[in-house]
Amino acid sequence: MARFRFPLQRVLDRRLKEEEAKKLVVATVERHRRELEDSLRTRQREIAGGRDEWRAQLVGTVDPASLRHHAGAAIGLMHKAQRTVLELASTEKAMQRARADLTEAARARRALELLRDRRRAAFDQEVAQREREQIDEFAQVSTQRRMADGGSAARADEPNNGENPWEAS
Repeated sequence: MARFRFPLQRVLDRRLKEEEAKKLVVATVERHRRELEDSLRTRQREIAGGRDEWRAQLVGTVDPASLRHHAGAAIGLMHKAQRTVLELASTEKAMQRARADLTEAARARRALELLRDRRRAAFDQEVAQREREQIDEFAQVSTQRRMADGGSAARADEPNNGENPWEAS
């Protein structure tokens, strides 16, 4: 029996690889986004911890040099947090581009898969038609042989009583 062979299988395989590469890009950008979010949370905790420490030093005798040091550190942490927020925003844009690329790659792959499925269905129908034609041909040859062996009259000892065995009852 003939086997189905999709002539564009190499193109489909390539599109699958491209889609996997796009998935990897999306995963990489997503991982970087999560790292930035974790970094931002860490900075926010550091800022809150520094603020609490700064408030604790306002009780009793106040050391101006220490307060200046804490204020400078808090400002530095806030600048780092702002840079992280900006980087996070640019990562969101990169994520949107990567997802759009992935969607396009998935569409291209799916189009080829649909074409393959349609061609497979047409191939299966053609094979079924050929098999039906062969069965019909075998039935005709068998009927011709029986008629040649026993004549055109039906035998009295046959159970079908002269009915055609190929017609539906």
